[in-house]
Order: sequence, then C-alpha cells, then structure tokens
Amino acid sequence: MKFLPIENLSYQTNLSVDEVMSRLSKYIEPKKAFRFGLFGKAATKPYEGQIIGHSFEINRIINYRNSFLPQITGVIEGNTTGTTIKVKMRMHIFVIAFICFWLFGVGIAGFAFLYQGISDSSYSLFTFIPLGMLLFLYALTMFGFKLESSRSKKDLQNLFEVRSTNPDNDLL
Repeated sequence: MKFLPIENLSYQTNLSVDEVMSRLSKYIEPKKAFRFGLFGKAATKPYEGQIIGHSFEINRIINYRNSFLPQITGVIEGNTTGTTIKVKMRMHIFVIAFICFWLFGVGIAGFAFLYQGISDSSYSLFTFIPLGMLLFLYALTMFGFKLESSRSKKDLQNLFEVRSTNPDNDLL
C-alpha cells in the first residue's frame, strides 16, 4: 500500500495493555468543533479523539489546514511477550469521497479529450491536461498524507516504546 494514502502498522512493546491505555489517554484530548482562539483554548495535548474499550480513534492536532491529515484507528491486544498495537491510518471519508468525485469528473474529461484527439488524428497540449491534473492530485494527496503520517508514526513509536515495527504488514 505504498502508493495509496493508507498505512497499516503493527507495533510491539513490552508495556502492559493497561500501561499502553494509560499512556494513550494522557496523550489525547476530546475532539472539539473549533480549535482556535475565538472559540476555545489551544490544544494541551498533541492528539484528539477517543478510546473505546481496547481500541482508539485519534488524529494529530495541527495549527494549519491539511485535508489529507490521517485519521488513526487502532486496536490494543495483550500477548505473552507484551502488547501489540495494530494501527491503521487513512484519510477522512469525506476527503476520499471528494477525491473520487473529482477523479471521476477529470477522468470523463480526459477520455473526451483523448477521443477527440484520436478521431481528429491531431493531438495538442489540451489533450494531456486531464492527465496532468490527475498526476497533480495524486502528488498533492500523497505528499500531504505521508508528511503527516510519518510524524504520527514517530509519535506513536515514542509513546509506546516500540521494540519492533512492521510497516509493510496489512493487518486491518
């Protein structure tokens, strides 16, 4: 999944499940509708979200706008050697829906331009504009997502005192 804005991770730690839950709860605060000076005070913790049983749903609190900010979900499981934390990072569902809608529209336009070029046997710069738009959206999406997901991965590794990671493992 290296070419998609999705990350599936598995963290192993020597900490107990209760210790992991305790650390995580100290690291997140409840979600707020507004996070700027006029409507509420600034964030006191680096993440916002909730813990439900042995699972969590969080995202980083940032002071700027990034529509591609990963939504982080995870499951905490105890085992004989410590604790396993399975984490999935993906974009917000509305951002995914908008991108799909946008890709559909640009894809239809791209096929129309390509059909026009083939039927007239003349290709111009305009024929390839939709392809450029698709490549630009892909680069923008991946850069925005990977920038934030790498920061979150470092934070989670430090928080859980990770002894091994397996970022290529599709767990969830």
